[in-house]
Amino acid sequence: MREYDIPPNFLKDLQHGENGEQIIRDFLNDANSGSIEIKTDRYRNGRIAIETDQNPRNEGWKKSGINITTAKWWVYQYHLDGTFLMIKTARMKRYMRAHPERFNEKNKQNFAPKSDNPAKGFILEQHEVMDMMLNPKYDQPQ
Repeated sequence: MREYDIPPNFLKDLQHGENGEQIIRDFLNDANSGSIEIKTDRYRNGRIAIETDQNPRNEGWKKSGINITTAKWWVYQYHLDGTFLMIKTARMKRYMRAHPERFNEKNKQNFAPKSDNPAKGFILEQHEVMDMMLNPKYDQPQ
């Protein structure tokens, strides 16, 4: 057995699988109620854009995106063939709060600055996406 292999335990494995099924049921119920935010990537680069502010019709900056969403889930669609990431909005916010040196006003990037609805926010690189998804320090406190 390799050091990272999990020793089999039927009862623990069964409970873990059932917990996972419940999370997907919760997601589907939340999706039916409209409690998801969906973003679609056009670039297929493995990064994620997180909008924080927008300037509609260039009338002044307003909080938007992750700052105001009431969605329980944040879905990032990497490609229209069904390749996507589903993450609880609360986890994404925990990740961002854990890294104030990265997620602050001076590090925001402009998105579509010449459009009639410019926005700004953060671009998560692939390694940051993986850290947010997999690192137990962003798990919901028990």
